[in-house]
Amino acid sequence: MSGFLSNIAVKKEKNIFQAAKGKDVMIFPGSGLFNKAKTWIVAAEMVETSRLFARTVANIDSRWLEALGKNQCKYAYLKPHWERRRGEVVACEQVSLYGLIIVPERPISYGRINPGEASEIFIRSALVEGDIREPLPFMEHNRRLIDEISSMENRLRKRDILISDEDIFAFYHKKLEGIYDIRSLKQYLKKRGTDGFLRMKKDDLLRYFPDEEELSLFPDKITLGTHRFHCNYSFEPGSLDDGVTIKVPSALAATVSAESVEWLVPGLYSEKIAALIRSLPKDYRKQLVPVANTVDIIVNEMPEESTSLIAALSKFILRRFRVDIPPLIWSEAQLPDHLKMRISITGPKGEVISSGRDKTILSRNISGMADEDKIDEFECAKKEREIINITKWDFGDLPDTITITGKHSTKWVVYPGLELENKSIKLRLFRKRDKAIRSHEKGVAALFSIYFSKNLKFLKKSLILPKDKKKIANYFGGARIFEQRLYDSTINKLFSRNIRAEDEFYSYAGSIEPNILKKGQELINKILPVLEVYHETRLAICNLENAGKPGNNTAQFFNGLRNELSRLVPERFMDLYNNERLTHIARYIKAIGIRAQRASVNFEKDELKAKKLKIYIDGLNEMLKKLSSFVSEEKKQAIEEYFWLIEEYKVSIFAQELKTVFPVSEKKLDKKLKEIERMV
Repeated sequence: MSGFLSNIAVKKEKNIFQAAKGKDVMIFPGSGLFNKAKTWIVAAEMVETSRLFARTVANIDSRWLEALGKNQCKYAYLKPHWERRRGEVVACEQVSLYGLIIVPERPISYGRINPGEASEIFIRSALVEGDIREPLPFMEHNRRLIDEISSMENRLRKRDILISDEDIFAFYHKKLEGIYDIRSLKQYLKKRGTDGFLRMKKDDLLRYFPDEEELSLFPDKITLGTHRFHCNYSFEPGSLDDGVTIKVPSALAATVSAESVEWLVPGLYSEKIAALIRSLPKDYRKQLVPVANTVDIIVNEMPEESTSLIAALSKFILRRFRVDIPPLIWSEAQLPDHLKMRISITGPKGEVISSGRDKTILSRNISGMADEDKIDEFECAKKEREIINITKWDFGDLPDTITITGKHSTKWVVYPGLELENKSIKLRLFRKRDKAIRSHEKGVAALFSIYFSKNLKFLKKSLILPKDKKKIANYFGGARIFEQRLYDSTINKLFSRNIRAEDEFYSYAGSIEPNILKKGQELINKILPVLEVYHETRLAICNLENAGKPGNNTAQFFNGLRNELSRLVPERFMDLYNNERLTHIARYIKAIGIRAQRASVNFEKDELKAKKLKIYIDGLNEMLKKLSSFVSEEKKQAIEEYFWLIEEYKVSIFAQELKTVFPVSEKKLDKKLKEIERMV
């Protein structure tokens, strides 16, 4: 082969080979290697007849060629790149002989070949991009500064504060000329005795200094409810975590109200208000132009409330701009993701168990464990703090919340409260605040019942219906059941209290004891008129129905009145209404009776009035259908007020002689309905 080096060739297809200088050659058919040749061959002669043939041919190993033809070989260096594992810039060395590639790609240190280019690649990849197995101290220092400035950009949603990668490259390149691998860098630093010259200052990395006051509008932590939560900021439009993410431990999720997260952080407040206004239908939006001025007024004048941002906006805009925008008109769904708070529920070790922008995530029962393990651990943890068979207040004061820890370090914020179960009082821990309060009030009432056991014997004897009134209690289960309900209702009204301190319990006991019998007598005195008028009205309806002409309309009308009575005065009505309300209930029942009498005389006139009434009853029913689990207490209260307003309206149109307790009109009902629609 050394004698015929220029006669080497590499296979292209079966017997066709590429020879030196780009020639194609075929193995002579008479050769012993015809149809048997391997990848590389050498020929003793090249003979050209009908085509160029290789004669006297032998298979060769291409690895022999470089050593034999060293002086004739040509070298090229391709794909120079940083290799993290080797800690240096590497290229692919390609060796060719007479135009034939004998070594296609052989990794080789590129620094010795082209120190300048290798240094640039090293600085860009290893230092600027940080692609290095063990970052050096100056790199960690610079990365901390870069992360700090990137955090500013994420908060302010800008990408012009941090200098570019090219600027960072220029900083290193100026100081590390000729350094192209980790080994040479470490040697250079050892020679210099310090890496201080490579440590950047904040001034080196900043294009300009952001406004400190503006930065303060994007805090590291925000307060929601009674706790503070970490905020993470991201400026990556389209990504899942774009915007603000609050980290809420699963144990504290139930303590965060869905309304509170709507307000975001101060820095995004005005942008969110502007986006909400721009998403309004044109009829509303055009009343708030120019939007920028409107937003400034809202931001400067509208107080932050504990209610929903939407409800607060509707209320403020109506008062300030005289534009009535019902909350249902606003659309948060159309807002960009970064204007909706992202909530990340974390486990006991800080791991993310669930995340998203749906506010209902706060009310879900989320834990990192399987359901059975989670329930078992919680039950075991709370049993250690619960007390059974309580007969007096000897368990100390009860805080609103406590935190318990399970055997796997899972934590829960729970609400302690008393519970009455099968006539036994227990101290229990609840996951939900409203459930804890409801149970605790009943438990406190049961504890007072034990404390006042002697007094309550006399109370029970005093809550007996007169003999001539016992029959009229048949509408409510009979006299005996009705009297027991009266007793239970009195106990509930006297003693159901959210008392959480021992001193407060005994102080209240001392103040209420002289009035126990008096309160019971007051209740029965208020109940009797309701019973009497209820009986009279039911009897009157029955008589009018029997005396009237049979027909579907009249039968339906009188059935409707009976249903209305049942809704207004259910079997346990004494639990629903206080003494003042019971007075009005009697008047509303009378109004139904008067309506029945007048309708039996002029049914068409009643129908005309009923059509007016139906508008408001339908409005009430529609509101009740749309109520969500996140409805505010303010809205619940307003709906109840609307219900009683309708009852007064019935008096005004069907029984004017009974008089209303306050002026009521269709205008007033319309106004109240619009007020409720603005609430969330």
